[in-house]
Amino acid sequence: MNLLDRFLHYVSFETTATEERKDKASNDLIYELSKNMMRELQALNPDEISVNKFGTVDAKFYGSSNKPAIALLAHMDTSNQASGKNVKPQIIKDYQGQDIHLNDELTLSPKQFPTLNHALGHTLICTSGDTLLGGDDKAGMAIIMTALTDLLEKKEDHRSLEIIFTTDEEIGADAHHISMDQVTAKYGYTIDGGDDKFISTESFTAYAMQVKVNGKSIHPGSAKDKMVNASNVLMNFHHALPDVLRPEETTGYEPFFHLCNIEGCEDEAKGDYIVRSFDERQMEEMLKLAKLTAKRMNEHLGYEAIQIDIKEQYHNMKVVLDQHEEITKEIEGIYNDLGMDFEYEAIRGGTTGSQLSFMGLPCVNLGTGDYNMHGRYEYVDYDEMSKMVEVVKKLMLA
Repeated sequence: MNLLDRFLHYVSFETTATEERKDKASNDLIYELSKNMMRELQALNPDEISVNKFGTVDAKFYGSSNKPAIALLAHMDTSNQASGKNVKPQIIKDYQGQDIHLNDELTLSPKQFPTLNHALGHTLICTSGDTLLGGDDKAGMAIIMTALTDLLEKKEDHRSLEIIFTTDEEIGADAHHISMDQVTAKYGYTIDGGDDKFISTESFTAYAMQVKVNGKSIHPGSAKDKMVNASNVLMNFHHALPDVLRPEETTGYEPFFHLCNIEGCEDEAKGDYIVRSFDERQMEEMLKLAKLTAKRMNEHLGYEAIQIDIKEQYHNMKVVLDQHEEITKEIEGIYNDLGMDFEYEAIRGGTTGSQLSFMGLPCVNLGTGDYNMHGRYEYVDYDEMSKMVEVVKKLMLA
């Protein structure tokens, strides 16, 4: 398969990450793509290959170089923020800046998405307007497999390589789905970014925050001075947080509270948040603010109506990568050798490397050419994908 066929094949698998489960991937459908990757990798005659109970695949190809062994990682699951079922990609060749009508309702326009202005003359892979595309991170998977296959078929000398395809990255669980006792690479590259020119050594520090409200449900006809409507309390809590610290109001290094899901009635309500900041102290203050807001509201209500459960997810990988300049020097050298421009970008999100860097495997994140991830406006710039195949292949060489 060539790069395009490989990518289209991968996105045909429904692999939406759902809720984390003990001892297995969040969605049984993910295992089908895991089995496919095992078959593809086995056909390349790895020196070692394994798959664990989470569906995470790890294949090792011993090399003939004195260079340190590296891992190349991508995740098989896709976001649950849009459907990943029956993905039907559209291919736009020689894009010339026009609006792209995804379906009768949605239009992908450079006026709304100016990154399209950098894709003139390129081939774009878009959605049908009904689902996400799945480029996050099946574009990364296709890039790695295309580079690896080409390298091995041409019998080119290469360094020792470890290919890891993970599950449940989108719910922050995939690093813990890797059997770290089997990992032999010294450092790694996650192929899980957007624009091909961006090299990422910084990510958010991330926490999940669930807010539960226990109300007092009373018949509305006799509710005066008695009812505590849990849904209203949750909405009041949400509006008590700074509305300027929301994803739609922030950019760059600015932090946010993001309400991802809300459900409720008079008796009980629940809101699921993610809290993000690049700075550890700032994160501490944001979490203190949420707790103080709940405390004051509970004091006003006269009982502990609001309960907050906060869970650590990952930390800014810059703390670790600043100690490993050899990794950034290596990738800078490859971009320079290929005549490609590069910039360092702080990821307003996280990657597998955000956790792995603190687990003994420092990881830099590289682009895939995927844009507008997690939604129906997603598209992949195929020309950028093709460039990243060359970058990854050069990383693999001895």
